[in-house]
Amino acid sequence: MKILKYIFLFLIISSVGYSQNVKITDFDIPVSSARKFLINGFYSWAETDPDDTAAAKSVTSNGRLEAIYSQFYSSPGMKWNLDFTGGLNTLRGDTTRYNYILATDYSKYFSNTKGFFANGELQSNYTRKREFGKDNRPEVNLFAGLGYGRQVEATSLAKAIRIDQDLKKGGITSSYMPKSTMLKIAQIIDREGEYKDKYKALYEARIIEDIQKEIENSGVSKTQTLSALGFMRVRDVLYGTNQFIQPRLYGGDIRLGVGYTVLTRNEEIKSPSPTADLRARYAYPIGIEHQITTFANLSSPMDSNFAKLVTGNAGLNYYYNLTNRITFNAGYRAQLNQLYAGGGTTGLDKSAVDHFFSTGFTFYIENYISFNINGGIEKRHALDTRYFTNASVGFIIF
Repeated sequence: MKILKYIFLFLIISSVGYSQNVKITDFDIPVSSARKFLINGFYSWAETDPDDTAAAKSVTSNGRLEAIYSQFYSSPGMKWNLDFTGGLNTLRGDTTRYNYILATDYSKYFSNTKGFFANGELQSNYTRKREFGKDNRPEVNLFAGLGYGRQVEATSLAKAIRIDQDLKKGGITSSYMPKSTMLKIAQIIDREGEYKDKYKALYEARIIEDIQKEIENSGVSKTQTLSALGFMRVRDVLYGTNQFIQPRLYGGDIRLGVGYTVLTRNEEIKSPSPTADLRARYAYPIGIEHQITTFANLSSPMDSNFAKLVTGNAGLNYYYNLTNRITFNAGYRAQLNQLYAGGGTTGLDKSAVDHFFSTGFTFYIENYISFNINGGIEKRHALDTRYFTNASVGFIIF
């Protein structure tokens, strides 16, 4: 309990120290969009001691190359997002395997508010593998339902707040800029896609020029024009060390609907009954350094086992920008599984929970290169606890 108290006190102090005129939760819902593309990879190799003639020589090696792409669009009346991860795995003595995970959803709000909305979602995943004597195929799952609430992506305002902090710290502004100026700067940052289409290779300079005009009109700038130092501070936040590679989110929503597996991962596996699904998520930023996200999902088949067989998962993720070049992350996920009878069709009264915990650091070595190191614990029902560590190099494409 003492550790939890210290953590809570640390978060409170972090947020109290942040006393600007605007908070991330002040970011409303203009037309907003963003995209991100990363490439990560690792390779490991090991062999037994070549001088040990008593033991048989053993060489092992494995590697993975992974691409991650995400994009979202949001307006007062609707929002959609797309997430895709594709990977290639190699293991000495085994077939090279590739896989992908795709998730996309669309929400249409009944009015331009954060209230009720209709939602549809498509998920698909595939791993090159043979089961039951046949090659696997892509699995496809659909969801449709109604929801309430809204989760807002406010990374652009977080960047504006960082600019405000750096300018005041560098003596370029006499005090923090007013809220109205901050929101205008955030909207300029948010329209990066428009600037790229219009100004091509000059878009970075044009964005900074428009931000400069807002700073000069804020009433707190010490000079009539932004100095070279001020220009570089703005540029470093926007295009420097990628200190906001983890998005800043606030708010949450809850969805209730029907899920159905259109295509199972192998033709020998029959499609299960449709399910009644309850899904919820919530996010809260503490200042601009800390980000907390949570989620919970429950599912029950719409057949004779309704409300008798329940599966689901829940989790908590935390990110902390230690510096503009180091980010700490920690995550916990619990997976609820209901055990089956020998026939594999009836849910028993006994349920089991699998636990997953991971933590690590991301180091931004250069503008678009990162080094990631993570470790964790997996505790699955009726299996030995598994500990793991991994390291990878990432390339931030955009």
